[in-house]
Amino acid sequence: MVLNELENCRFYRKLTANEDRHTMLKVEKLTKKYADNLTKNEIDFLTNFELKSSNFYGLPKVHKSKEIQEAVKNCDDAYIKISQPADLKIRPIIAGPASSTQRLSNLLDILLKPLCKLLPSFVRDDMDFLNYIPQNVDPNTILVSFDVTSLYTNIPHILGLEAVSYWIDKHPDIINERFPKEFILEGLKIVLENNHFHFNNEFYLQIKGTAMGTKVAPSYATLVMGYLEDQLYGKIPELFDVDFANYIKNNWKRYLDDCFIFWTRSEEDLTKFHSLLNNLHDSIQFTIEKSSTELPFLDLLIIKNGSCITTDLYCKPTDTHQYLDFRSCHPSHTKRNIPFNLARRICTIITDETLRCRRLEELKLYLRRQNYPLDLINIGIEKASEIPIEDLRNPRHIDDTDDDGKIAFVVTHNPRNRNILMDAKRFYPILEQSENMKSLVQPNDIINSRRQAPSLKKLLTKARFTTQEEIPTIKKCGDPRCGTCTYLEEGNKIQLKSGMEIRTNSSMNCKSENVIYCAICPTCKEYYIGQTGKLNARVRVHKQQIKDPSVRNTPCCEHFAKCGKGIFKIFPFYKLPSENENLRLAKEDFFINLFKPKLNRK
Repeated sequence: MVLNELENCRFYRKLTANEDRHTMLKVEKLTKKYADNLTKNEIDFLTNFELKSSNFYGLPKVHKSKEIQEAVKNCDDAYIKISQPADLKIRPIIAGPASSTQRLSNLLDILLKPLCKLLPSFVRDDMDFLNYIPQNVDPNTILVSFDVTSLYTNIPHILGLEAVSYWIDKHPDIINERFPKEFILEGLKIVLENNHFHFNNEFYLQIKGTAMGTKVAPSYATLVMGYLEDQLYGKIPELFDVDFANYIKNNWKRYLDDCFIFWTRSEEDLTKFHSLLNNLHDSIQFTIEKSSTELPFLDLLIIKNGSCITTDLYCKPTDTHQYLDFRSCHPSHTKRNIPFNLARRICTIITDETLRCRRLEELKLYLRRQNYPLDLINIGIEKASEIPIEDLRNPRHIDDTDDDGKIAFVVTHNPRNRNILMDAKRFYPILEQSENMKSLVQPNDIINSRRQAPSLKKLLTKARFTTQEEIPTIKKCGDPRCGTCTYLEEGNKIQLKSGMEIRTNSSMNCKSENVIYCAICPTCKEYYIGQTGKLNARVRVHKQQIKDPSVRNTPCCEHFAKCGKGIFKIFPFYKLPSENENLRLAKEDFFINLFKPKLNRK
């Protein structure tokens, strides 16, 4: 299915090589051009990191498959098995958390996101949409929703850049004055035109639309749709009248590509309006759903009974309510809060008392099936039911200053481990001995925090798909300014003077971080094992110590200066998963004991 998607030459083009480094040079050129507008930290954030190619995958739209829906309907088990449903479609995702444009995309998203809130149609989420739903409407009102067909992949770059330029000109005071419009548009052009990725040992480029996976995509798509809507408001009087144009502007609501309106005119006018929408731009086409009784929108079910409007929860046909099992290996506070939060959601959405009680009883059954204690469920439901609906529907504004100065003490969660935060706090007197640390850290500033341990999915699956077994390889980065390429030994293994082989555990280059490496004298083949946070920085240190005897602190550099005549080869062979210096030091000791390098002896 993915290969069929990638063969569509309207959206994708196959590349002959990886263009990550070429794109990175474009980003660096942009930061140099606008160096006076960017801080040193911003330039470092945009350009100084280890690149990783983006990967492509298809997210199955299981909820839209009629075959899967029917199988779920006719099966009482928690799991079903269907072999290749014919009507299953995929949502294309380009995942590149460390791609060459992701950090630039992140910055652009921060700059453009405030503009989205100024659009008349903007809806933050389903809870925000609840505040726009009237209690009563005309009995002849039709519930109507529109959906844009494949919005992200169908936005032409010219339209997107035009839309962003339009909103920046319309609200120039919203964008920080340090960032000129030209910087935003040039940066956005780089992000849009360089969505290249890897799939099955081939590289591709997305030539139309934006990647579903890049940070700026939601804000970008929202502004494009807002731009088309602004044109829509001006065209409506040509078919209808000015009053109806104002009605559309005030009542047309949209979350990304999902639109909703309470239609107060005839079905014939609705057909004309739908046609008007599809004529806004050739690439942006809308599908329509309508009903005079009930219609889903986001996670809500809008119900019209005569002139009265009520709301209910909407669950997709494939939803089996498999909430987190109470016996699972998660922090207890996470599991304790689930009954309350689910009950709170029901109480926020449903105003009808009878319907609300029915949904809460259903929730109780779902949670009991997941082994939640009945008392805990009842307490959560009771607590949520006591909150007035006005308070539930008012968005909560989180005060960012509440956490100012807080330091997170982060450990990987494991229920068998004791809480060592109190043990750590006992060492606070050691910090007090330093005036700088004493002023920076107070005992109450340290808060307990837990990271999630790797899940089975992370342990058993790879982000990169290939039908061939990939061999980790060391390659030069190819940057003409790189001072490490000359010294880097390429390949997937090296043979030591002792006859032992060292194979790399991961593909790396000159800019790799958190590695154990082997430095080899080209003359006598003696070798040195070391560790470093940044390989290119460590090579610079070795070169400096070889050149200047006064700064040497390792015997290998003296050997490379005399025996190797200032030359050495370096081979990074073990990449660690985190920036943990103690772990690197422990691994370094392990490999020193294993390979027994003479140049590590003092």
